[in-house]
Amino acid sequence: MKKSILIGCWFLILFSCKNSDKSVQIPEEFSVKHIVGIMKKPTSVSKEKLAEIAGTSADKIQIYNENFSPDISKRMILFSWPNAEQKTIKTRSGKELKVEGSNSLGMGLVKRISKDDFQNQFESKEFIQNDIERISKDETVNSDIAISEAKFLAENSKVQQFEKVENIGELAYWETPVNALHIYTNGISFTVTTNFPDEKESKSKAGEFLNLILNV
Repeated sequence: MKKSILIGCWFLILFSCKNSDKSVQIPEEFSVKHIVGIMKKPTSVSKEKLAEIAGTSADKIQIYNENFSPDISKRMILFSWPNAEQKTIKTRSGKELKVEGSNSLGMGLVKRISKDDFQNQFESKEFIQNDIERISKDETVNSDIAISEAKFLAENSKVQQFEKVENIGELAYWETPVNALHIYTNGISFTVTTNFPDEKESKSKAGEFLNLILNV
């Protein structure tokens, strides 16, 4: 009898843990135009609603639009706000500066991609190597930039880890240590980035932020 009760309790614990991640419903009318529209006009995202997720006041949220690349698939927008922490950074000359720390939510890296290719990015060990070889052989890319990007991909692959996330789009993966959520739906992929004190909070905020931008 005791054994049956223990098994039953253990099952309930497992079930509750498994369903602790919030489901994110992708609207049926969702298209790449929706995300690209926000990328072009980040002010379309309500600062008041962002502030509720961030736990700060709307007037403290700053918007950074990284539109330096003509390729929309390489752009990011970032919503950032101070968190009252002090950080020390060192300049190239060796001088140490005190700066105010910040938290952030971001989105971008929008591109059309097949479901198989999206999945391979996070589940195939050969994908990174193939990407490095592709960049190295691309004659349209400046050789110094190609070398730098290839080195970054190689070094980053040593520490990055991916966890498949259920109930978000057709496919979704959580990436650490950068705390980013990669989403695939309706033939496109995009990424939500987070910067909070710990991974658990970052993961929760990523889901809330995703819900917000999907319903802009």
